[in-house]
Amino acid sequence: MVVFFICQNEDGIVWFVESVLPLIERKLSLVPLCIVGSHPTESVKLLASPDVIVTGYVKDVCPYFEKARVFVCPLRYGAGIKGKIGQSMAYGLPVVTTSIGAEEMGLTDGHNALIADDEEMFAQKVIKVYQDRKLWETLSLNAMALIEKNYSPAAVKQALRMLLNT
Repeated sequence: MVVFFICQNEDGIVWFVESVLPLIERKLSLVPLCIVGSHPTESVKLLASPDVIVTGYVKDVCPYFEKARVFVCPLRYGAGIKGKIGQSMAYGLPVVTTSIGAEEMGLTDGHNALIADDEEMFAQKVIKVYQDRKLWETLSLNAMALIEKNYSPAAVKQALRMLLNT
C-alpha cells in the first residue's frame, strides 16, 4: 500500500512531506510515499528517506498507479486541467487534492475526490480514504465515471463535433 504523488510541483510536495505526512504517520505507520516525476529538484531529492521514495523519471508510471492506495496532489497554486489527477482517476485510484488541484476538473468533495486545503484536513482525508473501504470504492467508481463522461475519447470527440458545428 502506497500513498502516491506524481507531479513537478515542488512547493506542494515539500509542503505535503513536511507538514501533512507527519500528521498521517501518527495514525498510519509504515505507509511509504512515492514521489514520481522527471527531474526532481534538489529540494524534492532531499525529502527522500526510508518512507519517502523519490524515483525521478520512470518510463512507465502504470505500475505505480496500480500499486497505490491513494493519489495525493497537494497543489497550492496553478491552473488548468491536471493530467495526472485525471490519469489516476482513470485507474480508479482515489484522489486527495486541494481546491486548486480540483479546479477545472469537475471534482466534488466526498463524491469523486477528497478536497482539503489545510494540513490537518488534508491528512484526515488521506487517512479516511486509506482506511475506509466503502469510501475508497465510492470515490473510485465515481472518479472513473467522471473521466469516462468528460475526458474519454468519445467525450472529447463529441465536444469537438459540437465546437466545430457552431
